[in-house]
Amino acid sequence: MKLAVIFNGQGSHYKDMGLDFYEIFDEAKQVIQVAEKITGYPIHSWLSNPKPLAQTKYAQPTITATSLAIYNSIAHHLPAIAFMAGLSLGEYTSLVASGMLTLEQGLRLNKERGYIMGEVCERISQVDPKSMAAVLQVPRDVVESLVSGLEDITIANYNSKQQIIVAGTKVSINQLNSALKDQGYKRTMPLKLEGPFHTPYMSEATKPYQTVLKAVQFNEEDVPVISNTTLKPHTSETVKKTLVKHLTEPVRWSETIDYFVKQGVTHIVQIGPSETLAKMIRRDKIDVKVIVIDSVEDISKLKKLQEASE
Repeated sequence: MKLAVIFNGQGSHYKDMGLDFYEIFDEAKQVIQVAEKITGYPIHSWLSNPKPLAQTKYAQPTITATSLAIYNSIAHHLPAIAFMAGLSLGEYTSLVASGMLTLEQGLRLNKERGYIMGEVCERISQVDPKSMAAVLQVPRDVVESLVSGLEDITIANYNSKQQIIVAGTKVSINQLNSALKDQGYKRTMPLKLEGPFHTPYMSEATKPYQTVLKAVQFNEEDVPVISNTTLKPHTSETVKKTLVKHLTEPVRWSETIDYFVKQGVTHIVQIGPSETLAKMIRRDKIDVKVIVIDSVEDISKLKKLQEASE
Protein backbone atom coordinates (compact mmCIF):
# COMPACT_ATOMS: atom_id res chain seq x y z
CA MET A 1 0.00 0.00 0.00
CA LYS A 2 1.16 3.54 -0.76
CA LEU A 3 -0.74 6.44 0.80
CA ALA A 4 -1.29 10.08 -0.20
CA VAL A 5 -3.13 12.62 1.95
CA ILE A 6 -4.97 15.52 0.31
CA PHE A 7 -6.74 18.66 1.55
CA ASN A 8 -9.63 20.64 0.06
CA GLY A 9 -9.60 24.29 -0.91
CA GLN A 10 -11.68 27.42 -0.61
CA GLY A 11 -15.43 27.05 -1.06
CA SER A 12 -15.53 23.70 0.77
CA HIS A 13 -16.99 25.12 3.99
CA TYR A 14 -20.40 24.26 5.37
CA LYS A 15 -22.33 24.83 8.60
CA ASP A 16 -20.88 23.03 11.63
CA MET A 17 -17.80 21.77 9.79
CA GLY A 18 -15.24 20.33 12.19
CA LEU A 19 -17.31 21.03 15.29
CA ASP A 20 -17.57 17.36 16.28
CA PHE A 21 -13.76 17.12 16.29
CA TYR A 22 -13.51 20.35 18.30
CA GLU A 23 -15.88 18.97 20.95
CA ILE A 24 -14.16 15.58 21.28
CA PHE A 25 -10.45 15.97 20.53
CA ASP A 26 -8.02 18.19 22.41
CA GLU A 27 -5.83 18.31 19.29
CA ALA A 28 -8.65 19.89 17.29
CA LYS A 29 -9.54 22.37 20.01
CA GLN A 30 -5.89 23.42 20.29
CA VAL A 31 -5.64 24.14 16.54
CA ILE A 32 -8.77 26.29 16.56
CA GLN A 33 -7.62 28.18 19.66
CA VAL A 34 -4.20 28.85 18.11
CA ALA A 35 -5.92 29.99 14.91
CA GLU A 36 -8.06 32.46 16.83
CA LYS A 37 -5.02 33.81 18.65
CA ILE A 38 -2.96 34.17 15.46
CA THR A 39 -5.69 35.73 13.31
CA GLY A 40 -7.82 37.57 15.85
CA TYR A 41 -10.87 36.05 14.12
CA PRO A 42 -13.74 34.24 15.96
CA ILE A 43 -13.06 31.05 14.04
CA HIS A 44 -14.87 28.73 16.43
CA SER A 45 -18.11 30.68 16.05
CA TRP A 46 -17.69 30.77 12.26
CA LEU A 47 -17.73 26.96 12.16
CA SER A 48 -21.41 27.04 13.10
CA ASN A 49 -22.12 30.35 11.35
CA PRO A 50 -20.01 30.30 8.17
CA LYS A 51 -21.57 33.30 6.41
CA PRO A 52 -18.36 35.40 6.80
CA LEU A 53 -16.45 32.69 4.89
CA ALA A 54 -17.85 34.03 1.64
CA GLN A 55 -14.99 36.52 1.98
CA THR A 56 -11.57 35.21 0.98
CA LYS A 57 -9.75 36.92 3.87
CA TYR A 58 -11.84 34.99 6.40
CA ALA A 59 -12.26 31.74 4.47
CA GLN A 60 -8.60 30.92 4.00
CA PRO A 61 -7.41 30.71 7.63
CA THR A 62 -10.70 29.19 8.78
CA ILE A 63 -10.75 26.33 6.28
CA THR A 64 -7.06 25.63 6.83
CA ALA A 65 -7.57 25.58 10.61
CA THR A 66 -10.53 23.21 10.28
CA SER A 67 -8.64 20.78 8.06
CA LEU A 68 -5.61 20.82 10.38
CA ALA A 69 -7.85 20.35 13.42
CA ILE A 70 -9.16 17.16 11.84
CA TYR A 71 -5.72 16.04 10.63
CA ASN A 72 -4.05 16.52 14.01
CA SER A 73 -6.85 14.55 15.65
CA ILE A 74 -6.40 11.47 13.45
CA ALA A 75 -2.77 11.62 12.26
CA HIS A 76 -1.69 8.90 14.69
CA HIS A 77 -4.20 6.53 13.06
CA LEU A 78 -2.69 6.94 9.60
CA PRO A 79 -0.13 4.55 8.08
CA ALA A 80 3.07 6.02 6.64
CA ILE A 81 2.29 8.83 4.19
CA ALA A 82 4.18 8.91 0.90
CA PHE A 83 2.86 12.24 -0.44
CA MET A 84 0.67 15.19 0.45
CA ALA A 85 -1.09 17.77 -1.69
CA GLY A 86 -4.03 20.14 -1.56
CA LEU A 87 -6.18 21.86 -4.11
CA SER A 88 -5.44 25.60 -4.19
CA LEU A 89 -5.73 26.76 -0.56
CA GLY A 90 -5.38 23.12 0.48
CA GLU A 91 -1.75 23.23 -0.61
CA TYR A 92 -1.06 25.44 2.43
CA THR A 93 -2.74 22.93 4.71
CA SER A 94 -0.43 20.26 3.34
CA LEU A 95 2.63 22.48 3.88
CA VAL A 96 1.75 22.65 7.58
CA ALA A 97 0.80 18.98 7.89
CA SER A 98 4.06 17.98 6.17
CA GLY A 99 6.21 19.97 8.59
CA MET A 100 7.40 22.58 6.08
CA LEU A 101 5.56 25.24 8.11
CA THR A 102 4.61 25.33 11.76
CA LEU A 103 0.94 25.70 12.60
CA GLU A 104 1.51 29.31 13.63
CA GLN A 105 3.44 30.12 10.44
CA GLY A 106 0.83 28.52 8.22
CA LEU A 107 -2.11 30.32 9.83
CA ARG A 108 -0.33 33.66 9.81
CA LEU A 109 0.57 33.18 6.14
CA ASN A 110 -3.02 32.22 5.30
CA LYS A 111 -4.32 35.35 6.99
CA GLU A 112 -1.91 37.56 5.03
CA ARG A 113 -2.55 35.77 1.74
CA GLY A 114 -6.31 35.87 2.19
CA TYR A 115 -6.23 39.58 2.96
CA ILE A 116 -4.04 40.41 -0.05
CA MET A 117 -6.14 38.31 -2.43
CA GLY A 118 -9.37 39.75 -1.04
CA GLU A 119 -8.15 43.30 -1.59
CA VAL A 120 -7.17 42.55 -5.18
CA CYS A 121 -10.52 40.87 -5.84
CA GLU A 122 -12.31 43.93 -4.50
CA ARG A 123 -10.42 46.22 -6.86
CA ILE A 124 -11.05 43.92 -9.82
CA SER A 125 -14.78 43.88 -9.07
CA GLN A 126 -14.88 47.67 -9.10
CA VAL A 127 -12.78 48.27 -12.22
CA ASP A 128 -13.20 45.27 -14.54
CA PRO A 129 -15.36 42.51 -12.97
CA LYS A 130 -14.41 38.90 -13.61
CA SER A 131 -16.40 35.73 -12.96
CA MET A 132 -15.44 32.09 -12.62
CA ALA A 133 -17.31 29.19 -14.16
CA ALA A 134 -16.99 25.43 -14.43
CA VAL A 135 -16.82 23.69 -17.79
CA LEU A 136 -18.19 20.19 -17.28
CA GLN A 137 -17.67 17.04 -19.33
CA VAL A 138 -15.80 18.75 -22.15
CA PRO A 139 -12.41 17.39 -23.31
CA ARG A 140 -9.42 19.43 -22.20
CA ASP A 141 -8.20 20.10 -25.73
CA VAL A 142 -11.62 21.43 -26.73
CA VAL A 143 -11.73 23.82 -23.76
CA GLU A 144 -8.18 25.03 -24.40
CA SER A 145 -8.91 25.60 -28.08
CA LEU A 146 -12.11 27.56 -27.43
CA VAL A 147 -10.55 29.68 -24.67
CA SER A 148 -7.49 30.49 -26.79
CA GLY A 149 -9.78 31.93 -29.45
CA LEU A 150 -11.48 34.37 -27.08
CA GLU A 151 -10.33 37.53 -25.30
CA ASP A 152 -10.58 38.29 -21.57
CA ILE A 153 -10.88 34.66 -20.48
CA THR A 154 -8.37 32.11 -19.19
CA ILE A 155 -8.20 28.70 -17.55
CA ALA A 156 -7.84 28.77 -13.77
CA ASN A 157 -8.12 25.12 -12.69
CA TYR A 158 -7.70 21.73 -14.28
CA ASN A 159 -9.68 20.07 -11.50
CA SER A 160 -10.42 16.75 -13.13
CA LYS A 161 -10.82 15.13 -16.51
CA GLN A 162 -14.46 16.24 -16.40
CA GLN A 163 -14.13 19.68 -14.80
CA ILE A 164 -12.11 22.71 -15.88
CA ILE A 165 -12.56 26.14 -14.28
CA VAL A 166 -12.33 29.31 -16.34
CA ALA A 167 -12.24 32.97 -15.37
CA GLY A 168 -13.11 36.00 -17.43
CA THR A 169 -15.51 38.83 -18.11
CA LYS A 170 -19.24 38.21 -18.34
CA VAL A 171 -19.06 38.84 -22.08
CA SER A 172 -16.24 36.35 -22.62
CA ILE A 173 -17.95 33.62 -20.60
CA ASN A 174 -21.14 34.15 -22.59
CA GLN A 175 -19.08 33.81 -25.76
CA LEU A 176 -17.63 30.57 -24.43
CA ASN A 177 -21.13 29.33 -23.66
CA SER A 178 -22.18 30.02 -27.25
CA ALA A 179 -19.12 28.24 -28.62
CA LEU A 180 -19.77 25.22 -26.38
CA LYS A 181 -23.40 25.09 -27.50
CA ASP A 182 -22.33 25.22 -31.16
CA GLN A 183 -20.20 22.11 -30.57
CA GLY A 184 -22.98 20.25 -28.76
CA TYR A 185 -21.82 20.77 -25.18
CA LYS A 186 -23.64 22.22 -22.18
CA ARG A 187 -23.20 25.76 -20.89
CA THR A 188 -20.70 26.53 -18.13
CA MET A 189 -21.84 26.49 -14.51
CA PRO A 190 -21.31 29.84 -12.69
CA LEU A 191 -19.26 29.70 -9.47
CA LYS A 192 -19.74 31.94 -6.46
CA LEU A 193 -16.14 32.94 -5.78
CA GLU A 194 -14.84 36.36 -4.82
CA GLY A 195 -12.39 36.69 -7.66
CA PRO A 196 -10.49 35.13 -10.61
CA PHE A 197 -8.05 33.04 -8.55
CA HIS A 198 -5.03 31.35 -10.18
CA THR A 199 -5.08 33.56 -13.26
CA PRO A 200 -2.99 36.50 -14.53
CA TYR A 201 -5.83 38.75 -13.33
CA MET A 202 -4.41 38.25 -9.81
CA SER A 203 -0.96 39.59 -10.73
CA GLU A 204 -1.43 42.63 -8.49
CA ALA A 205 -1.22 40.27 -5.51
CA THR A 206 2.24 38.94 -6.34
CA LYS A 207 4.46 41.79 -5.11
CA PRO A 208 2.84 42.24 -1.69
CA TYR A 209 2.77 38.48 -1.24
CA GLN A 210 6.47 38.22 -2.12
CA THR A 211 7.12 40.72 0.68
CA VAL A 212 5.15 38.59 3.13
CA LEU A 213 7.01 35.43 2.11
CA LYS A 214 10.42 37.05 2.71
CA ALA A 215 9.83 36.84 6.44
CA VAL A 216 8.79 33.16 6.38
CA GLN A 217 11.26 30.36 7.09
CA PHE A 218 10.31 27.05 5.47
CA ASN A 219 11.64 23.77 6.85
CA GLU A 220 12.52 20.62 4.96
CA GLU A 221 9.39 18.51 4.76
CA ASP A 222 8.76 15.27 6.62
CA VAL A 223 6.49 14.21 3.74
CA PRO A 224 6.85 15.46 0.13
CA VAL A 225 4.20 18.03 -0.85
CA ILE A 226 3.38 18.08 -4.54
CA SER A 227 2.90 21.56 -5.99
CA ASN A 228 -0.30 22.40 -7.90
CA THR A 229 1.85 24.58 -10.13
CA THR A 230 4.98 22.59 -10.97
CA LEU A 231 3.81 19.02 -10.23
CA LYS A 232 7.06 18.55 -8.33
CA PRO A 233 7.72 18.26 -4.59
CA HIS A 234 8.19 21.59 -2.86
CA THR A 235 11.66 22.26 -1.47
CA SER A 236 12.78 24.93 0.97
CA GLU A 237 14.79 26.53 -1.86
CA THR A 238 11.96 26.74 -4.40
CA VAL A 239 8.77 26.94 -2.34
CA LYS A 240 8.50 30.75 -2.11
CA LYS A 241 8.91 31.30 -5.85
CA THR A 242 6.41 28.54 -6.57
CA LEU A 243 3.81 29.89 -4.13
CA VAL A 244 3.95 33.29 -5.83
CA LYS A 245 3.34 31.62 -9.21
CA HIS A 246 0.49 29.72 -7.57
CA LEU A 247 -1.44 33.01 -7.38
CA THR A 248 -1.48 33.57 -11.14
CA GLU A 249 -0.98 30.16 -12.77
CA PRO A 250 -3.59 27.39 -13.17
CA VAL A 251 -4.13 24.74 -10.53
CA ARG A 252 -3.16 21.46 -12.15
CA TRP A 253 -5.07 19.22 -9.78
CA SER A 254 -6.01 16.48 -12.25
CA GLU A 255 -2.33 16.10 -13.11
CA THR A 256 -1.47 16.00 -9.40
CA ILE A 257 -3.66 12.92 -9.01
CA ASP A 258 -2.08 11.43 -12.15
CA TYR A 259 1.33 12.04 -10.55
CA PHE A 260 0.28 10.04 -7.49
CA VAL A 261 -0.84 7.14 -9.64
CA LYS A 262 2.43 7.12 -11.60
CA GLN A 263 4.30 7.05 -8.29
CA GLY A 264 2.40 3.95 -7.23
CA VAL A 265 -0.10 5.49 -4.80
CA THR A 266 -2.88 2.99 -4.08
CA HIS A 267 -4.84 4.83 -1.37
CA ILE A 268 -5.79 8.49 -0.89
CA VAL A 269 -7.24 10.04 2.26
CA GLN A 270 -9.00 13.37 1.85
CA ILE A 271 -9.06 15.26 5.14
CA GLY A 272 -11.25 18.27 5.83
CA PRO A 273 -14.65 19.72 5.00
CA SER A 274 -16.76 18.22 2.17
CA GLU A 275 -16.04 15.38 -0.27
CA THR A 276 -15.26 17.50 -3.33
CA LEU A 277 -11.86 16.05 -4.15
CA ALA A 278 -12.88 12.46 -3.52
CA LYS A 279 -15.92 12.84 -5.78
CA MET A 280 -13.76 14.14 -8.64
CA ILE A 281 -11.37 11.20 -8.31
CA ARG A 282 -14.24 8.73 -8.32
CA ARG A 283 -15.93 10.35 -11.33
CA ASP A 284 -12.66 10.11 -13.25
CA LYS A 285 -12.51 6.41 -12.32
CA ILE A 286 -8.94 6.72 -11.06
CA ASP A 287 -7.58 3.36 -9.92
CA VAL A 288 -7.03 4.29 -6.27
CA LYS A 289 -9.10 3.77 -3.13
CA VAL A 290 -10.31 7.07 -1.65
CA ILE A 291 -11.37 7.68 1.96
CA VAL A 292 -12.82 10.95 3.27
CA ILE A 293 -12.33 12.02 6.89
CA ASP A 294 -14.78 14.86 7.44
CA SER A 295 -16.59 13.81 10.62
CA VAL A 296 -15.73 11.86 13.76
CA GLU A 297 -17.80 8.96 12.43
CA ASP A 298 -15.42 8.69 9.48
CA ILE A 299 -12.54 7.65 11.74
CA SER A 300 -13.84 4.07 11.68
CA LYS A 301 -12.87 3.94 7.98
CA LEU A 302 -9.21 4.11 8.97
CA LYS A 303 -9.29 0.60 10.41
CA LYS A 304 -9.46 -0.88 6.91
CA LEU A 305 -6.63 1.43 5.84
CA GLN A 306 -4.47 0.19 8.70
CA GLU A 307 -5.26 -3.41 7.79
CA ALA A 308 -4.27 -2.75 4.15
CA SER A 309 -0.90 -1.40 5.31
CA GLU A 310 -0.01 -4.51 7.31
